[in-house]
Amino acid sequence: MPLPEYGLDDIENIKAIVMERFTVEDVFFDEGILSFGIKERHIKEPFKALVFDLRKIGYVPTAVRERDRILIRVFPYRRAAERASRMPLVLFFVTLCTVLIDGYLRSASYADIFSRMFGRVGFVDVLLNTLLFAFALMSIIGLHEFGHLISAKASGIGATPPYFIPGVPGIMPTFGAVIFQKDPAINRDSLFDSGISGPVTGFVVSIAVTIVAFLTANWVSVSEYKAVQALIEKEGGVFLPSPLAFYLIRPLFGKPDMVPLFSTIGFAAWLGMVVTAINLFPAWQLDGGRIFRPLLSRKQYMIASYASAIVLIIIGYFLLGILILLMSSRTPDIVPLDQVSPLSKNRKLASLGVLGILALTLVPLSFP
Repeated sequence: MPLPEYGLDDIENIKAIVMERFTVEDVFFDEGILSFGIKERHIKEPFKALVFDLRKIGYVPTAVRERDRILIRVFPYRRAAERASRMPLVLFFVTLCTVLIDGYLRSASYADIFSRMFGRVGFVDVLLNTLLFAFALMSIIGLHEFGHLISAKASGIGATPPYFIPGVPGIMPTFGAVIFQKDPAINRDSLFDSGISGPVTGFVVSIAVTIVAFLTANWVSVSEYKAVQALIEKEGGVFLPSPLAFYLIRPLFGKPDMVPLFSTIGFAAWLGMVVTAINLFPAWQLDGGRIFRPLLSRKQYMIASYASAIVLIIIGYFLLGILILLMSSRTPDIVPLDQVSPLSKNRKLASLGVLGILALTLVPLSFP
């Protein structure tokens, strides 16, 4: 007997819609779930159309392979009611404030060091550096999330505006931002796209910010750079290791005998690279989980999540690695509605590009 959620009219409508897209060989209830055995073996595009058709009447299909046939199972589906909220806007402005304060603290510190070594840096320079830093960092984070949003809309998946996460000025100005998808991924392609869109967008913006950092850097001699480094270390500061992308971009500016001394925008570029790299790890809490899940089995996916946490701990991201490790014991499986259709060949090739971006942006803070 059908579950109460299926009205008689609904059942007939569902049958008609499914039969319009597929050759149905069998219709039955499996533990109260309306199910269809179909003849087709390649279902990616018609199933995608079926999702949109059924969503209009309040249902959602899944496709699974059972022995030698494909089953389409149809479930009642109600998207959560849309509620207007000012929270995304409030969080944006709070995060903007923490980033501006952080930028000012870093710019003032940079001005102090530079003034003591090379001459006075005025307040206007500090203010311009602060604004440039805030614009660069908010652009990297915001456009990263905007990439996710565009991908979701392109796939027909509802999504919320980005929720920015304010940080602690002087330590970490922001912990990024998140968006929440309102619908499940339709197939492996859309799951992959939802993961890769943010990091790729963030990477492109980070490269642009890095170029600006080199253009606005103060180029000093090696001896001057070592003097600045010694002064910073004497006062308790540290020099951050650079990602490979920095070293590859550096020769474009010539000056082989000079060293770029970045202003605060250099830290924005560095942070953009770090955020991009971390998000590409194949842990379920990160974008990389959605990128690599379509390529991995459930068991491989769980192993990848644990391995990501361990690697992050080893290379210096201790707290993040511990958090992922603790949460991985409850690793949820991220599966699309269509669990039958494979990932497209172009996306499989794109996954190699993901590894390339990871190599360019990864910044180990420590080594075993």
